[in-house]
Amino acid sequence: MINKVYIEYLLLKDDQQSLEQVLVLIQPKLLAFACSILKNQSNAQDALQDSLMSIVKGVKKLKDHRKFHAWIYQVTRNKCLDMLRKNKKHNNLSDIDSIPEPIGVDGQIDSKLDMMSMINQLPHKQKQVIHLFYYDGFNVIEIAQILNKPAGTIKSLLFDARQTLKQLLGE
Repeated sequence: MINKVYIEYLLLKDDQQSLEQVLVLIQPKLLAFACSILKNQSNAQDALQDSLMSIVKGVKKLKDHRKFHAWIYQVTRNKCLDMLRKNKKHNNLSDIDSIPEPIGVDGQIDSKLDMMSMINQLPHKQKQVIHLFYYDGFNVIEIAQILNKPAGTIKSLLFDARQTLKQLLGE
């Protein structure tokens, strides 16, 4: 997981080299997030490029660097939604398999792939909340800011997603 404190430190340095380091650090997570929304690697890369340009232009306007992480995900989400609106004929095929997964012990790889396939069976809103909570490490309040929803709705989506995953696991 990306160290949020280190990224905030780089942002406080307020120079071009530090901003470039931040962009390199956040790019893989934002790409995975865009893929989870768009279900297409090529479209996700396009949305990511648009997002990065908006982030570079808008980072100077950001008053509280602690809100940077929620803000960049919100920018990326909005760019993805813009792309979905433009492409009414959205392709539902997923290229997300081409995103590298962390490699662990052999048995863990199979269980991770099983869990990923179960998460992909969840409704879109639940899948998005699970991704932000477990994979990106955001808390409920930050997810609520990113998705422009009340914290109670996020808690409910997390609960429902966990219940569905338990049923899929047979527990």
